Amino acid sequence: MRTFRFSGFDAGRRLLGMVAGAAAGLCIMLPAAAQAQTPGLAAPASVRLSPGGGLLTVAHHAPVTTRDGVSEVRIVLPEGAEDWQVRIPGNTVVRWSSAPHVLERSGGASSLRDKKLNELKVLRGSLASVSARLALWAGQTESGVYNDVVQLEKRMAEAVPVLTEEKADLERRIALLEQELKKLRGGPDLGQMITLVLKKSVAAFGVPVEYSYTLKDCGWRPVYIFDAQPDRGSGDETDVRLMAEVWQYSGMDWDKAKLTLVSQAEAGREPFPLRSWILEAREPALEKRSRSAAPMGHALQAEPMVVESAEMGGRQREEPAVVADVSGVYATWTLAARGLPEGHSRLLMVEDVWKARLEWLSRPSEQENRVWFVGRYTLPAGQVWPEGPAEFCMGGQSVGRGHFRPSGDEATLFYGADPRIRVNTVADKRERGESGFLKKSSTWTWGWTYEVVNGRDRAVTVRLERPLPRAVDQEISITQANQPEAQEDRKKHMLFWDVAVPAGGKAEVRHSVTVSSPREMLLFPTAP
Repeated sequence: MRTFRFSGFDAGRRLLGMVAGAAAGLCIMLPAAAQAQTPGLAAPASVRLSPGGGLLTVAHHAPVTTRDGVSEVRIVLPEGAEDWQVRIPGNTVVRWSSAPHVLERSGGASSLRDKKLNELKVLRGSLASVSARLALWAGQTESGVYNDVVQLEKRMAEAVPVLTEEKADLERRIALLEQELKKLRGGPDLGQMITLVLKKSVAAFGVPVEYSYTLKDCGWRPVYIFDAQPDRGSGDETDVRLMAEVWQYSGMDWDKAKLTLVSQAEAGREPFPLRSWILEAREPALEKRSRSAAPMGHALQAEPMVVESAEMGGRQREEPAVVADVSGVYATWTLAARGLPEGHSRLLMVEDVWKARLEWLSRPSEQENRVWFVGRYTLPAGQVWPEGPAEFCMGGQSVGRGHFRPSGDEATLFYGADPRIRVNTVADKRERGESGFLKKSSTWTWGWTYEVVNGRDRAVTVRLERPLPRAVDQEISITQANQPEAQEDRKKHMLFWDVAVPAGGKAEVRHSVTVSSPREMLLFPTAP
């Protein structure tokens, strides 16, 4: 071991010099160390996700760099961050600037994609090596490097098949990896380095910073599963599950973030401009039309049936840790479990059991004889649920997908056609003639017979629905003859019959409509 000895004044001076040098070095090193800290993406403390993006709020300790009495704070935002706001308690930001910044992506999806990209690079390098070796062997026969042709052919017979098989395997693995990478998204490579200049010089090496920003590359949508259970209990139960499909590609995992889902729909911000309403005399359009086309004002209108979808409600069977709040402008759901990894995820929000009676519905025509399963449920007041895609099942068996769109206080859910029940339609009448004194009126008559055939071993009630004809001209009269008598839903412009059909039996409904109008009126009605 080497020992340093100092004596007298010289030793004291050397010792003081060493202490002063160490102190100066320490004073220089600490700011340099603080200055060397390059900030990265900071995980948010809370996130409010809507279908079109998210509002991220961050609170962390940011390093401070002080030069010539001017203190600066740097934060990093992901690419696409907008509407950002910053607050530094006890300090005022007098100026800020931004510059592109290469991100060190740490999110799960980004890390997985980077890993796959590295694997692809290695495989492509191996493929290039194998291809080069095959090309080298292919050139041997032309260059004449080996005089012994027999020995050359023997070595080629051993090496070339192995290399060819290895090449094919590498090409297959590369193709699969490329397909995987097309479906695997990652976060951005670039972000923004924001430099904040403080009004007052700060002696500390770090300060608490609070900031928020909006991000487009994230969001959520509700996903529903409706599963009718006709063989369970009294046959009126439907299992309802609401899940949240969430995604975020910010380049980081949102560890420990408080997650709130907002039901704000992607709709316009403002209404359409008010249209002008101008009344003026002009040549009637009726005179310009041929008799082959019916004028719009005199046409019989059969509006499409309005199918009301469901909002969720009912008795909770099992409720996950989600707190709903419908008191604000938009409904929100706050999840008790914190954090959200980068990528796509699904979160269970609500599981319900609805007491929704299962019915049979037919909207018959000469071309349509199917009878549909339909579930109806009256929604409790005060519940708000967003629209979204849904899967419909019958006893656990999927029958199709559709869209769940809340409307009104009744849920109407369709579960496909019942193969054991049908409605046969026979057109009894389709007549046109003239009536009235001096035959001043034109008349049209349609008549149908609907035969409901029940192939089940129990009695069922089938609801038949037909459009209620409406006239927009007072000179058009409409009469009906129905057996049994039809009920009317004026709100939906609909006629309907609830037909009781015995097990293995049949039932019949007769329906006819007669339309009359002045003979000179250009009316050419058709029946749907």
